[in-house]
Amino acid sequence: MAKNVKKDLLCTQIGESLADQLERTCACVAGVAGNEQKSCLACVIQIHQAARSNSDVSEGSSSSSTNSEQTVAGPYSCIDTHFPYTTGHPGLVDSEVSPPARPIQYTARGRKRRAKLTVPIFDDPESLQIVEQLARQYGHVSHMGILDRSYIFFLNKARTAALAYKIQNQVAIVSGQPLCPREMFTEVLDEFNRFRKSFGWSVVFMGADDDFAGYACRRRWTTMKFGVERVINPTDNDLLMERTGKRLITQNRQLLSQNKGGTTLGIYIPSRQEDPALEKDLQDLYDTWRTQRNETNTTLQPFITVYNLFDFANLMIFIYSRSPDGAINGLAALRWMGAKQGYHLDPCIAAPGAPKGISDLLAFSAMSLLKQLNVSYLSLGYEPLQTLGEVNGIALPFERIARAVYNHSVQHLPVGGKKAYHDKFRPDPDLESGLYMVFPFGVPGPRQVVAIAHMANIRIRKLAAIQRKSVMQSH
Repeated sequence: MAKNVKKDLLCTQIGESLADQLERTCACVAGVAGNEQKSCLACVIQIHQAARSNSDVSEGSSSSSTNSEQTVAGPYSCIDTHFPYTTGHPGLVDSEVSPPARPIQYTARGRKRRAKLTVPIFDDPESLQIVEQLARQYGHVSHMGILDRSYIFFLNKARTAALAYKIQNQVAIVSGQPLCPREMFTEVLDEFNRFRKSFGWSVVFMGADDDFAGYACRRRWTTMKFGVERVINPTDNDLLMERTGKRLITQNRQLLSQNKGGTTLGIYIPSRQEDPALEKDLQDLYDTWRTQRNETNTTLQPFITVYNLFDFANLMIFIYSRSPDGAINGLAALRWMGAKQGYHLDPCIAAPGAPKGISDLLAFSAMSLLKQLNVSYLSLGYEPLQTLGEVNGIALPFERIARAVYNHSVQHLPVGGKKAYHDKFRPDPDLESGLYMVFPFGVPGPRQVVAIAHMANIRIRKLAAIQRKSVMQSH
């Protein structure tokens, strides 16, 4: 009887359907399983974990069939793929390579060239593959920037560590912490410091975790807790077990019902297959969604990352939805995080005009798939605090100023809405961790404050205009 109840759970139906589509149609052979057939999803997990044993599984992959699309409604075939880099990838600064005679300026797609930036950038597939392997092994939620082409990668001379950063107001803002073991932090940062000083940059770390914040405190750097990482445990989640969230469960069932919503779900795993047409459709959906959001939002949206979804495709799993007419109307991207042996869910979006609840269905489907895979860590990403949290490394008067500036800045930002959205998926409080700004040189000056504001997508003039409007309306 208990077994029948479990089979009736929506998460079981979705998880098994997505998994079965791949397991019935994919022959995962050389590279992971030799000549023996293995579960495709089990192979995917081994591929994402491969850096733990210093093996690059994707190089040994062999082809099977031709169509990469997997849906809940019926089986399709898939093919293995080679390493996907071609051109137009994130910028890379390799400290082992001499700068070219004319430094190349990386220009993100759709953005203006930055006239003053003369950092040498290299489009080197071998080095980018090293970055991917480091992300596969040491990636955190804050390394979402690897999919944002406005970031630049620094690779140390030994090619055993990397960090992602962008330049704002002559400040190198590092995304999270270095991609390397913690015992290498000092060595890698010393090397990066020599590099950045040649350009006259200061440095700030944005989105560092508890571990790096502890390292910073031991070095007497200034740390400020500005947010938390909310995390779901799909293997033990009240929503998946339908102990709560009945309205969301009912909505999902209606969307998937052939007689009502008619929505179908697909899964795409680039490390096991390659479908350029599908990739274009998914990227176009994301770009359209982002454009409309920017045009219609009247409030500032903090901590926005602009993704090129397939730059590091071997780290990714994609779940998408189709309307009854076959059009893709939603997308959920899962990025492997080696440091946590889990995934980061972002973006999780519905196309403009999609039925209500599509993004919730996709998030639920991602949770269901990871439950099927027995993956116990699914990060929902940044959740900014409404008031500045723990502060270390500065005198009390400066701390009070920092708190006042932060609290005043987030007053008109929709941080409460993000918390409410995350809460509906029942994150595990035991897996929650802090997110920090780290300033190696003590009290942040105006240059650092402005740079961080830009990094967090907080436009100071627009924020001031919103505040003036709020004051006028209150009178």
